[in-house]
Amino acid sequence: MKNFSFKGRIIYFAAIAAISLAFFGLQFYANSEGSPGIGSTVLLILWGVMAAFGIGGIIFSVIQRSRQQK
Repeated sequence: MKNFSFKGRIIYFAAIAAISLAFFGLQFYANSEGSPGIGSTVLLILWGVMAAFGIGGIIFSVIQRSRQQK
């Protein structure tokens, strides 16, 4: 990630977060409709972790940029 610009990192992590949140929402809806199986629950957890990774990457990039500007 060192070779990426700040805007590049934000776009990369925002795309990961947006796609993961969309699939997390779909999976959450599928889980809430009926009796979910273990596989459905595992997918819900995995999409949540991916969404957290995307959001965490955005926060980390913003923190790193503010440290470099000082």
